[in-house]
Amino acid sequence: MKLKLIPFLLTILITAIFASCKKTVELPALPQNKITEYKVVNLTDTVIYGAIDQIEKSITVYVPFYLNLAIIDPAISVSQGASIVGKVEPIPISSQDVKYTVKAADGSTNVYTLKIVQQNTPSLTVDWSANATLVTSPLLQLPSILGDFQSQNGALVQVQMTNQKSGKVIDFPTGSAFSLKPTGNLYNLIGVILPADIDTGSYKVKVTYLGHTSEIVRPIHVVYQQPNLLIPSREAKQGGTISFTSFNTVFVGFKAASVTVNGKTYDLPIQSYTYTEMTLKIPDDFPVGVYNYTAQYSFQFDGWNVVKKTGALTVTPK
Repeated sequence: MKLKLIPFLLTILITAIFASCKKTVELPALPQNKITEYKVVNLTDTVIYGAIDQIEKSITVYVPFYLNLAIIDPAISVSQGASIVGKVEPIPISSQDVKYTVKAADGSTNVYTLKIVQQNTPSLTVDWSANATLVTSPLLQLPSILGDFQSQNGALVQVQMTNQKSGKVIDFPTGSAFSLKPTGNLYNLIGVILPADIDTGSYKVKVTYLGHTSEIVRPIHVVYQQPNLLIPSREAKQGGTISFTSFNTVFVGFKAASVTVNGKTYDLPIQSYTYTEMTLKIPDDFPVGVYNYTAQYSFQFDGWNVVKKTGALTVTPK
């Protein structure tokens, strides 16, 4: 009798097992707040895809130096129904703090951190170009700098000048209007224009590019040169003011100005002046008239030759 029950019990057990297998288990819904694709689209005939880490919530974009990119312009795809919070804008490749927030239709969010990795040149060596004259002046350019930049992306170059006597540092950051021009197997860096207020003296020059820094052995000497200025047509009232700007030089030691009309010389009192601009007063008794390129100006600078210019001046009554 007991032996006959065994097949019966086995049949009941197998039936129960199959019945339990038919039960549906509901899996939790996948979050719909993810970045699914990140690509750089401001390249000709190609794109760069970012590597998305859904666990670390990061996006890594590798930028080879030979692509000459100063910024990346991303196109971002997200989960269905989700959106990026805020505007997606172009990003300088030196940026390190960019984050993207993805918001799903149900209000849940994810925050991704962007990592831009520059695949740089192996090294950098720079020097002045051959036969360069190592003397320059405020508002003028440095001599061209020759180096193994291996790229024409001048926007990524940084230049730093350090006064060897005072230690004062002049920085020219990335994004300045520099150019890199091929010359043989190297490149010439041009367009480093000195500020008007730079001190005279001897300077060491250091160049930083794509993670490498190189200092030029020979210093550059910054000197003042004979002040000069532009004399465009000017119009003023008696007792009013006129202004002039410098021309490729700076105003140093400005002492006095005058103008001669109708054979008589009138002082033009200095109201103010900077390295690049001067403002002068027209005397109250200056004769009214139109002096069409017959006004003879004279400008005196301490330690320099007198600057004489002819210009057009119109003076009207008060």
